[in-house]
Amino acid sequence: MRLSLSLILLVLSMKLALAADGPARSDATPLYRVTVIQRSLQAVNYGHRSMPTNLDFRGTVLSPKSHGSAVVEAKPGAVIVRAKFGNLGPAGRFGAQYLTYVLWAVSPDGQTDRLGEIITDHRDAAKIEVTTSYQAFGLMVTAEPYYTVSKPSSVVVLENIVRPDTVGSTELISAKYSLLPRDENVVLDVTPRPPAVDTAPQVSQKEYEALLALYQARNAIQIAQSERAETYAGPALQKAALLLRQAEQIPDRKNNSSRIVMLARQATQAAEDARSIAAVEQSRKPAETASQ
Repeated sequence: MRLSLSLILLVLSMKLALAADGPARSDATPLYRVTVIQRSLQAVNYGHRSMPTNLDFRGTVLSPKSHGSAVVEAKPGAVIVRAKFGNLGPAGRFGAQYLTYVLWAVSPDGQTDRLGEIITDHRDAAKIEVTTSYQAFGLMVTAEPYYTVSKPSSVVVLENIVRPDTVGSTELISAKYSLLPRDENVVLDVTPRPPAVDTAPQVSQKEYEALLALYQARNAIQIAQSERAETYAGPALQKAALLLRQAEQIPDRKNNSSRIVMLARQATQAAEDARSIAAVEQSRKPAETASQ
């Protein structure tokens, strides 16, 4: 299976012109704002179900043609979710900062559990099998700048809907949860533009996944820099940059895709850790100043 490189670049929302170890951009608008919005979602209690049950996914107003289904099965200590999706389209259509999709479980009290990244194939379809420790939850899919985000964005593209044959449908809960709102004024470098589809070289699915992982790592580092991680979480950000450099320097992305993806994902997680540390440290400063 081969994919057009221009399609890949479109899916990746165009290449971010940011060196992994480059300086923080003082003029960049943070990709996340420290405010939340509320949304409701149907949740089902699966805790005492002995048999698997089915759910469907329906596209929201942001992605009305997207669809999906899931089989949910309760096991001792965990609930297994096997889901498949169709007609997702590129995440970049929601903004240049969005590179991927993430599946979330939402508990009745509004807690969110990031279940996993949804990587589409050349047909814009995807499958995923994940587990959660939640017993009662709803499911949704969001577009994200990288897969290790700690909270869902407000770009919700799919939500679960309870079918007539869903076991546990009499125990519906309205789960209200918080989202990090989309910032319409994000400053990003997006050069060069992708070439025309008919003239672009082809890449394999493995190369696509390696490219996707690399761009997510770069995006995560840029977001961390925009939130002053160099000042408050320098070692973690440096670790992310080092891991990304190592991933970028590996030749033959097709045959070495697994190692590239592994290093890039480690870089993405390190960058998210740096961003989280910086956010916590900056939130402490006003309280410390007020107490003096």
